[in-house]
Parts: sequence; C-alpha cells; structure tokens
Amino acid sequence: MRLAIPVLALAATAAAAPPASAPQTHAQIDVPRARAQQVIVQSRAFPAGGESGWHVHPGTEIAYITSGRLELQVKGKTTVLEPGDSFTMPRGVPHNGVNRGDQAAKVVITLVVDKGVAPRQPAKAR
Repeated sequence: MRLAIPVLALAATAAAAPPASAPQTHAQIDVPRARAQQVIVQSRAFPAGGESGWHVHPGTEIAYITSGRLELQVKGKTTVLEPGDSFTMPRGVPHNGVNRGDQAAKVVITLVVDKGVAPRQPAKAR
C-alpha cells in the first residue's frame, strides 16, 4: 500500500500539466543582407481617443495587441484588433492606429528596419 500514494501523486502531477501545444507561427520574414538591419522591440499605449498618426517604416513591423481595441487603417480599409490579435506591416506601407475605445489600448511592436534610418517616418493619410 505504500507504493500507491507516490504513484497517485505522480499521476496527479502529470494530469495537472497538459503538454505544450505546437508553436503557432504568426510571421516568417526574410531579412535582406544588402542593408544593415536592426531589430527594435517597443511597447506603446494608445490612450482613449488617441492615434499613432499616418506613418511608414523602413522595414517590417510586427505588432501584438495586449489590451484594449485598436483600429488599424491601411489603404482605405479599417481592421479592428483586440487582445491576442496581431498584424504584420510591410516596408513602406502607410498606416495609422486609432483607439476609439474608452480605455487604453496597449501594443507590443517589433520592427526590423534599416539601421541608421529613422524607424518611423510620417506619411500622408490614405
């Protein structure tokens, strides 16, 4: 009977920890070597009613919404993003993020951009 208790405890521990799921790839991007690149990781909060303003990047942007709601405006189209959503923005594409909600929207942003160039540049509204 002494062996039953440790075996039950081991079985309970194994049942409490489900196996990890396979990774889910959100973006896979080739980075050209012709230009020196840098990776910038940022967090940004958009207050209620706030926006990023129209801009472009000299490289790729990958963003993940951690809280709140954010409207992403690109090429005359608006996409509503909520916590857990992400997007990838290609080099040179004008875009704008707008928070029309009543609470802050928080975003984690990874930029893979040309080194020595401003990572964010203003653009005309589209």
